[in-house]
Amino acid sequence: MALRNLLRGVIPEDLLTLVPSSFDIIGSRQGAVAIIEIPDELEPYKVEIAEAIRKLNKNIGAVIRRRGARSGPYRLYNYEILIEGPTEVIHKEHGYFIKVDPTKVYFSPRDQSDRAELADMVQDGERVLYLFAGVGPYAVAIAKRRKVRWIYAVELNPWGLKYMVDNVRINKLTSVVPIRADVADFCSAFAAKADRVLMTLPLGAKDYLDAALRCVEDGGYLHFYHTGPEEDPFREAEELVKSLCTGCSIVGRKIVRDYAPHIYKIRIDVKVRRT
Repeated sequence: MALRNLLRGVIPEDLLTLVPSSFDIIGSRQGAVAIIEIPDELEPYKVEIAEAIRKLNKNIGAVIRRRGARSGPYRLYNYEILIEGPTEVIHKEHGYFIKVDPTKVYFSPRDQSDRAELADMVQDGERVLYLFAGVGPYAVAIAKRRKVRWIYAVELNPWGLKYMVDNVRINKLTSVVPIRADVADFCSAFAAKADRVLMTLPLGAKDYLDAALRCVEDGGYLHFYHTGPEEDPFREAEELVKSLCTGCSIVGRKIVRDYAPHIYKIRIDVKVRRT
């Protein structure tokens, strides 16, 4: 039963179209948290909307409302608790587990297909550098599929590091090395080279692009995430890369998902060549 149908008779008909058609669920049958964006016009009905969400999925404990854009040093959303309950959950996808509290560190279940696709690109024996790693979902996806030499997963948020360490333990991984550090500081001190570098932060990663490129082995790959308008989603990301690496070539482009109205979260796959 759709959320709007469940709220018919509770919310006036002229406002029903404003009820979101979807929301995120993070967690599993053992417990989940629902995350929804509710427009200001529906402010008087926010609790009723939250209660309807719980009726749709009995596994949901807490219901939280996402407000505004990601901000602050850890690039988190602001949340309003609509129905109290545990927000620390274990999320299952593609046979592995992600422990996370979305109120403390960013995580999106909508990126799971992108995680699977990127993990399939990795070859056994690679060295992977994963920047802005959060709780480490891409590292887990890769390490569960491939026998890599190592994955250095770098995250500044202490809660991100805590959950990343938990996820390495829960999934019994030996190749993932969680590191708490500022990306700029880490890259400037990084003495090794990676066969593949992941920059999964769509807003702000561009400021570290030059530093990340220096960490890639000649002939290696950089996966750069950015946002772009629907009329030309990849142009700015490609221009940023080409301005810093004239020998680099774009070997893959993907619209990961909607990010905001008429804005996409995108990924470009870059073959790094130094000329």
